Amino acid sequence: MQSSQHASQIGFDYADEPLVALKPTREAGLQLLEQFLPKAGRLYQAHRNDDLGPTEHRNVSRLSPYLRRRLLSEQEVLAAVLSRHSNSDAFKFVQEVFWRTYWKGWLEHRPMLWQGYQEDLAEVHSLMQNNAWRLDSYTRAITGQTEIQPFNGWVQELIETGYLHNHARMWFASIWIFTLGLPWQLGADFFLRHLLDGDPAANTLGWRWVAGLHTKGKTYLASASNIRKCGAARVASECNHDAGLARLATSAQPPEETLSPRALQMQQVPWPAPYKAAGTDHGTVAVLLTEEDLALDLPLSPGGVVALRPLPRSVVEPTSPQVQQFGEAAVADALSRAKTAFASTLWAPCTLAASAEEIVSWAEQHGFTEILCAYAPSGPVRQLMPQLVSRLAARGIRLTEFMRDYDRLVWPHAQKGFFQLGKRIPDFLSAMELGDGLSS
Repeated sequence: MQSSQHASQIGFDYADEPLVALKPTREAGLQLLEQFLPKAGRLYQAHRNDDLGPTEHRNVSRLSPYLRRRLLSEQEVLAAVLSRHSNSDAFKFVQEVFWRTYWKGWLEHRPMLWQGYQEDLAEVHSLMQNNAWRLDSYTRAITGQTEIQPFNGWVQELIETGYLHNHARMWFASIWIFTLGLPWQLGADFFLRHLLDGDPAANTLGWRWVAGLHTKGKTYLASASNIRKCGAARVASECNHDAGLARLATSAQPPEETLSPRALQMQQVPWPAPYKAAGTDHGTVAVLLTEEDLALDLPLSPGGVVALRPLPRSVVEPTSPQVQQFGEAAVADALSRAKTAFASTLWAPCTLAASAEEIVSWAEQHGFTEILCAYAPSGPVRQLMPQLVSRLAARGIRLTEFMRDYDRLVWPHAQKGFFQLGKRIPDFLSAMELGDGLSS
């Protein structure tokens, strides 16, 4: 009831059609985008921070599971929004799209960080097993059995739906680190395993930002007043003590940095050169689709398509069944679309592969000499690439990665803080010929 009353106060019409369900297909993503478009301007700017409850996420786009896999691309979402709203009206939504790009680009400039985090996570997880108090606290947190009412609700929603409002994610991470005193690494891992949009860059760096490790000393502290203001639907009791909000930490000391200087070191990244087909016989070229990029905007029409099943997200715990199923169905959807899109050039059977070995076997069996793949950013797929390249090369097959123009345009500006990238947003939009040219 609270959420409906609050929705009425901020002007959303809950007599509208039901929210589009988060289904793992490009078609569902397009329907979701169409439903959100009317609200992508000033309504989003005014109410994007309001978490109205698990079934009432009408003031945000919920497009992140689709952008994360590029079932929808950033550029097509920006184009759709800016065809309906001016640059100034849609500025906050546009900025949020570029925040996601910033995280990915920033991590690409630090190619050792993801591996360093994985090693750190494994050590923290192992140490927790030998600490009964810490293990009990962690177990209570991930099962929603803390004394903090809204936190427990977020845990339940995350596990049941695979989604959380962005503001709730910040509150959750802050409470996890500063109130419950749990390692940020375990919280980031819990999110990554349960979020449909779980992304190595946005998730890991978002948790580090809340902890005060991304921007040194700048923490994010959840407060009872802010949760009541923006998340009233989450708090059933008017008493902060009864709701557990009186327990929230009132100060935030950043945890000690445990990643090595090498893991945090910025490096020059050798971006893939623009793809040029070697000759005119595309029949010997196949395409590899991964969960990192399921867009079918390719430099050529291939003779075959192989799709890699989603890889494990964590080195310490299994990916949630819901996330695994969503990812597998999204990959299957892309493979199905590819069969239709490239019907005139496909001659080899399209297939799903669970490992590098299966990709190599398929390519060799059908006589492909080159496999083309969209660049895989830091994460499990990136870690698999050296092994795949080596095994393909041993069979005389070349793996060629190509880079999306959008990433090539924006990632070079993600080396420092978001401000350095954010002030270039008008230039990015102009380069993509999007929007009305207004800067804010």
